[in-house]
Amino acid sequence: MARLALVVPLAALLLSACHEAPPAKDERRAVSVQQLTANSGQSAITYAGEIRSAFESQLGFQVAGRIVERAVNAGDTVRAGQVLFRLDGSDYARALDSAAAQTGAAQSAAATQRADLARSRDLLAQGFISQAEFDQQKAATDQAQAQLRAAGAQRGTAAAQVGRTVLTAPRDGVVTQVEGEVGQVVGAGQAVLTFADPSRPEVAVSLSEGGLGPVQRARRLSVTLWSDPSRQYPVTLRSIAGAADPATRTFAARFSIIAPGETLRMGETAELRIEDDRSTNGILVPLTAIAQGHDKAQAWVVDRRTMTVQPRTVKVGQASGDKLTVLSGLRPGETIVTAGIHLLRAGEKVRIAEVPAS
Repeated sequence: MARLALVVPLAALLLSACHEAPPAKDERRAVSVQQLTANSGQSAITYAGEIRSAFESQLGFQVAGRIVERAVNAGDTVRAGQVLFRLDGSDYARALDSAAAQTGAAQSAAATQRADLARSRDLLAQGFISQAEFDQQKAATDQAQAQLRAAGAQRGTAAAQVGRTVLTAPRDGVVTQVEGEVGQVVGAGQAVLTFADPSRPEVAVSLSEGGLGPVQRARRLSVTLWSDPSRQYPVTLRSIAGAADPATRTFAARFSIIAPGETLRMGETAELRIEDDRSTNGILVPLTAIAQGHDKAQAWVVDRRTMTVQPRTVKVGQASGDKLTVLSGLRPGETIVTAGIHLLRAGEKVRIAEVPAS
């Protein structure tokens, strides 16, 4: 009986534990938020760009053939006249030998005709031949001379073709890309190498339509290297494409770097900073925090005390990358929703989502 008395309370305790209600699920919508800070002073727009050369070209052979030597690699610094590639020139060498032989034969024929013409001139003076026979001999001599000039031109062309089997650097510069390899058969004009002059560095940027105005009225333009943000250089606008790219709807622009004082790596990523000549005292917020309609823009403000959200109409300025300047409607210190704003309802309770560490 004593054992039964102990078992019954234990079973009741276990039964009650099995019927405990599970913890309530938090039904509040999870949102990402940001606490606002003031952004006073000159407004600035930034664009990612690439270090390029003002003198950049793709080099190729002027004749077709099979590559037998590649003397450079991508990133190599070369001097003017330095050998970059060689083609198999055996066929062109044989063509040169043939042209040289034809030139020799034409020289002999021309010399013979000149001698015959001299004899015909003496015979004509002595009356042994007619004027018509002399004119015929002179025409044959002129034809032999013309054939000699043609053979000489063919020999010169053949010699030039042999020389074109060697690709050399047109000036001092850097090899930025190699596209040809030993054994590859290339056609005349086919690019095998990209060559750049590092002494004239530029920044290539794709500008949005909204960036054209700020660039043209910019108070200051500068570029910073991603590899070393402490290196900043002033730049000037060199050119903007006259038409937008049909796929990206952006305008290709080039900015000349003023007095870099050192060699910049071609292809290096850089950030172009456009400081507008108009100052703003707005607040920078993510583009995803603003819902823009036909006649108004609004943000969702979080009440930290009640953890509810309310929409608020705001006035926005210009975009800068993935940021947007809010000119009025928000105050520093307030908290706004930065993601999922299209799913919210006025007065809805929310919870702040925890972003996992990367």
